[in-house]
Amino acid sequence: MFLFVLFYTGALYAAPFKTLSLDFTRALTENDKTEQITGTLHYDAKAMRVVVEVSDPLKQIMVVNDKALEVYYPDQKQAFRFIAKGRIPLPFVESIVQSTQAEHGLTVMGYTLEKHDIVDEVLYSYWSPPQKAKDQLGTIILGMQDDRLISTEVKNSKGHIIARSHYQNHSKVGMNYIPMMVTSSTYDEKSEVLQREQVVYSNPQVNADPLNPILNFTIPESVVVKEIKW
Repeated sequence: MFLFVLFYTGALYAAPFKTLSLDFTRALTENDKTEQITGTLHYDAKAMRVVVEVSDPLKQIMVVNDKALEVYYPDQKQAFRFIAKGRIPLPFVESIVQSTQAEHGLTVMGYTLEKHDIVDEVLYSYWSPPQKAKDQLGTIILGMQDDRLISTEVKNSKGHIIARSHYQNHSKVGMNYIPMMVTSSTYDEKSEVLQREQVVYSNPQVNADPLNPILNFTIPESVVVKEIKW
């Protein structure tokens, strides 16, 4: 569960490619302790399916299915299914896919453009949450430069900043500029840092043919799956 960060970013919909795979190294710092994981993420745009293979520090296969996250440990032959009330995001995955979408997936989520301005050649756009969710969600501010997403700022319903992300080292993959490094922080209501995260991506693969079989992964029937409501 250390992969979760509360971060309201775009949904995984309508990317202009069919499949995308990226190797990653992710360092998450919390309470002065840093955990690092490495692996490969896979995304099937048509099926809206995300599969993450973690290779270190231990082998995991994670499958995101809307409101459920399945985690399988192949060496231990153990599996868990986390069930949430809403869809489950893996932020370090969504930050990549979000950067490839028109309006960065915000209109799909029901956000509307409130205003925009330009500061030091950076175009900032301000997005308001859906009316029905304004008691829970706040404004999202995107920073764009040279057709690249370079920053995201997320506020809660009270106007406090709860997350910031910076996108760097963009690489052109297909028709899109994808950031190869994403640095993020989440904050409490006193603006104190709760978590810091840095993810470095490499080896992008688009529209692999034949389809990587990992995208069709299912937990073996012989393994008992423990369900946990989250």
